[in-house]
Amino acid sequence: MIRGASALFHAALGIWVGGMLTLGTIVAPVVFRSVPSRLLAGTVFGNVLQAFGWFQIALAAACLLSLLVLRIGGGLDNRRAAVRIVAVVAMLVLVCVSQFHLAPEIVRERDRLVGFDSIPSGTPQKARFDTLHRRSVQLAGATLLIGLSVLGLSLASSKPSDGA
Repeated sequence: MIRGASALFHAALGIWVGGMLTLGTIVAPVVFRSVPSRLLAGTVFGNVLQAFGWFQIALAAACLLSLLVLRIGGGLDNRRAAVRIVAVVAMLVLVCVSQFHLAPEIVRERDRLVGFDSIPSGTPQKARFDTLHRRSVQLAGATLLIGLSVLGLSLASSKPSDGA
């Protein structure tokens, strides 16, 4: 049971972190380079992020469940369990703020801007959108950094399996 919970934790966190890296380094640049309208590209990528946000919430639940099993089953001491739980909860909070507060605000602000593609970034008309977008990117970056840190620390402190 401990091995299964550990595998679930590492898989869920790895998928979470890997998904964020893939979206940020591959999907977003390709979408924004390929789609002729920034408005349309933002809408498409925003829909991808919305779907991935729900997936992140499910991955957080899997991480927390596996950490609970690991702690109760004796696979993690109190300190290591607490650090991981606090980190995953922090990641979940950041995702929820982005998913349920920032993303809808970004959509409302984008929809409010008539002629979105013709308004340059940094202009007063786009200032609120730019600020919201920057906050969203910062939250995603913080989530990714926390996830990478926890994954690295967790893998570094895990015991090698017998026979491996």
